[in-house]
Amino acid sequence: QAYIAGLNEGSGWRMAVIAKHFPGRGGSDRSAEEEVATVRKSLEQLKQIELAPFFSVTGEQIEPTTITDGLFVSHIRYQGLQGNIRATTRPVSFDGAALDQMLQLPALSTWRQGGGVLVSDDLGSPALRRFYETTGQVYDPRQVARNAFLAGNDLLYVNNFVVDASEDELSSLVRTLASFEQKYREDPAFAERVDASVERLLTLKY
Repeated sequence: QAYIAGLNEGSGWRMAVIAKHFPGRGGSDRSAEEEVATVRKSLEQLKQIELAPFFSVTGEQIEPTTITDGLFVSHIRYQGLQGNIRATTRPVSFDGAALDQMLQLPALSTWRQGGGVLVSDDLGSPALRRFYETTGQVYDPRQVARNAFLAGNDLLYVNNFVVDASEDELSSLVRTLASFEQKYREDPAFAERVDASVERLLTLKY
């Protein structure tokens, strides 16, 4: 809370503050840098430990100066989230159902309804690429970006966003944006989602 208040005061409220790595990876079973990690905890356990720091900067009864503008959604899986220890989510940054389940919690739902922004983890990270490889999926930047957006992320963080080393990153980004543009024109539901995210981001900027 004090750190966020300091950033807001020091920047004159001209800086967006994003808290990470939501919803918490302190209990993960491996380093999340090179491989998608797993946290084996129920939602009730997460509420007590991993989610508690986020609640302290998204809750209703806190000073406006200490509220985070956004949450940085991690590429991490949760086993036992809904009580079934055998069930594992996809990386939560791509799992709309799991992400929405957490955002329905009172400390987060009011924050989200008030304009809270969700920012995806790096969509070109080695961990995510390895996840795609080990699950038999093809890493296609256009589909990766679309899946992350449809899961609920408003802002997509892209770095090394290419199929492989032979591809030019700018070309990959241009193709991805073109695919979003086409989907926007053809799919009213998708267009509505885009408009909602754009509104969140412009509201935050202004």
